[in-house]
Amino acid sequence: MGRFVGADNVERGRAYLEELDPEFHRYVIDFVYGEVYAGDVLDPKTRALCTVAMLAALDQQLQLGIYVRAARRQGASEEEVREVLRQVAVYAGFPSAWNALATMRSSLEGFDESEGSR
Repeated sequence: MGRFVGADNVERGRAYLEELDPEFHRYVIDFVYGEVYAGDVLDPKTRALCTVAMLAALDQQLQLGIYVRAARRQGASEEEVREVLRQVAVYAGFPSAWNALATMRSSLEGFDESEGSR
């Protein structure tokens, strides 16, 4: 889980989900990260970019910010993330892409390039 969302988000997310609903937290850990993200058909960078596209299309800005950084950690360039978000405009609409680009900008403020490719 930490390799996707970053160590800084793991503990904060765990505590929040445990308080919100411990069983839901278990679902996320066991299914999302234990099964889906553990698959070996897609490489981590592609998986992260797909997640960015889906969260942007669904206008889920909170999680999008986390996964924009995750995509960068997995080796995606900022330009690759931007291109994915441009593609979102075609299928999910310009407002969703606009919101996503704004989220991308704010989530990458202070991003340390050395966090990439982990």
